[in-house]
Amino acid sequence: MFAKENPRMTTARPAKARSEGQWALGNREPLNANEELKKAGNPLDVRERIENNYAKHGFDSIDKTDLRGRFRWWGLYTQREQGYDGSWTGDENIDKLEAKYFMLRVRCDGGALSAAALRTLGQISTEFARDTADISDRQNVQYHWIEVENVPEIWRRLDEVGLQTTEACGDCPRVVLGSPLAGESLDEVLDPTWAIDEIVRRYIGKPDFADLPRKYKTAISGLQDVVHEVNDVAFIGVNHPEHGPGLDLWVGGGLSTNPMLAQRVGVWVPLDEVPDVWEAVTKVFRDYGYRRLRA
Repeated sequence: MFAKENPRMTTARPAKARSEGQWALGNREPLNANEELKKAGNPLDVRERIENNYAKHGFDSIDKTDLRGRFRWWGLYTQREQGYDGSWTGDENIDKLEAKYFMLRVRCDGGALSAAALRTLGQISTEFARDTADISDRQNVQYHWIEVENVPEIWRRLDEVGLQTTEACGDCPRVVLGSPLAGESLDEVLDPTWAIDEIVRRYIGKPDFADLPRKYKTAISGLQDVVHEVNDVAFIGVNHPEHGPGLDLWVGGGLSTNPMLAQRVGVWVPLDEVPDVWEAVTKVFRDYGYRRLRA
């Protein structure tokens, strides 16, 4: 990996007057309800309760802190109850607004699906989701009308074709965007599919990376076709004049409350080092990211 100094990335900032919950600075005390929930129990552990308790005893058996928090780490959000317009908001109405059905998000890392996977996604839609299956702009598939009793069977079928809902929502690494032309385009600098698969294999569903300050979005492409500027970390194909094909590193993009375009770090990364660099950048976000505010 080769880097050149970027003045924008080295400018010192004034010290904060109050804690932002940065772990690396020793600030481990939760500063909001979301951080309290994660500290009380690893959200990934809720899968065992879904399979062995909630799926057997139904929606009314679900612990509220699991329902409204930890379920997200397995791609599950409650649906909004029908019949309530937009004027019904706030925590005081949450019991009325929660339907006993879920949106379930399936991550399709790299945007690649086999024929068997696509067939399974269609069968799940027909059997469990009232024929719904939305394709999101981040290469996820989202079902509606999912009942908790059917979730273990859906997981089993997805696993058979190499798909998962692990960390499809929550404060964790979300689906990794890839190019639909990976390995096919004549204009592609290189095919980064191996790096996408390796990141998913090494880090998705692992406790060390399951408690980030906020959701964490990644894009990797040998072409400039994944809007890398709006991802937390992105690797984009580039030809180095001395070292040949590799990837350009971008960090810090997002479209949340305070939208910001990613900054080019000025680092050339060879394909086989992409997972290691991703890990290093992610650890910086995990340990130095602000946890006090959700914005």
